[in-house]
Amino acid sequence: MPADHVPPPNLAAATARAVAELRRAASLTMEDLADLAGLHRTSVGLVERGERSLTIDSAARLAGALGMRLSDLVAHAERSLAARESGGVVTAQAGATIVERRPKRIVDPRLVGREAELRHVTGLGVDAILSAIESTYETLDLIDDELISRSSPPISGLVELANLSSMIGNLLGAGVAAGSAGAYVRNRPHSFPDLVPQRTGLPDLEVKTALESNSPKGHLPKPGTYLTFRYVLGRRDGTFSRGREGRGDTVWVWEVRAGVLTESDFAISNTPGDSGKTAVIRGPSFQSMARVFYDPRFLPYARRSGPYGDDPLRL
Repeated sequence: MPADHVPPPNLAAATARAVAELRRAASLTMEDLADLAGLHRTSVGLVERGERSLTIDSAARLAGALGMRLSDLVAHAERSLAARESGGVVTAQAGATIVERRPKRIVDPRLVGREAELRHVTGLGVDAILSAIESTYETLDLIDDELISRSSPPISGLVELANLSSMIGNLLGAGVAAGSAGAYVRNRPHSFPDLVPQRTGLPDLEVKTALESNSPKGHLPKPGTYLTFRYVLGRRDGTFSRGREGRGDTVWVWEVRAGVLTESDFAISNTPGDSGKTAVIRGPSFQSMARVFYDPRFLPYARRSGPYGDDPLRL
């Protein structure tokens, strides 16, 4: 089929609508999508408004920019068109936005390392870390897709960041327990420790989360064994821009550390927005913990030169 072939009018219009729906679901502007697709910035707007016909070549570029195949985009459009023509909708709620369920996010196993240190400190293997991150992604994606289908912002746009971090921590803790092959179980909410060992010789395990380059914190300086996760807010397609202005709406874990901390490894801080004093892990103490997972795509600050090349904090 020639690249400039124009699909049937109804399907072409439905595909243009699908592009608009999926673009909004991905929290992309028209300019963002045009840049990702390698199209002129005015092209996406003209297509979405029905002022320019959507060619096969343009549709393929837009589908790729949205992280899908052209056939998937057309199939989405066909379902949408069939629902409109039959007076129905794809989702159960009338008037809801039609959103394709995202494929499961798979974490690259090459991003984990230092398994011997992880096992020595926590008794866990790297598989527990991978499965915890993947299960957290899957749960958050299900929540976000359902919210978006109801024309609501994703969860990150509905809750305060402190509450989001707490939610992510609970999901990650549950994921670690599920992936620990029975070594740990989740404790009751707001109870110490977060994960209770089920085998002799394993330590109590605390799970902490923090946004971007922040140090994890808690309400009290509790000594013990810690597993810390730091995350960023990127975009649904896996792209990320540093800084508050560039934050997206999709959680991506960029770093996991494991280590044993004493009470002296915490500093008491009155952080704006917190209720009362908080115990923040001191910078040097935090950096001394073993980094067991690192995804450089989401590094929230500029790389610095050092003895390990352009990133002295790699695994």
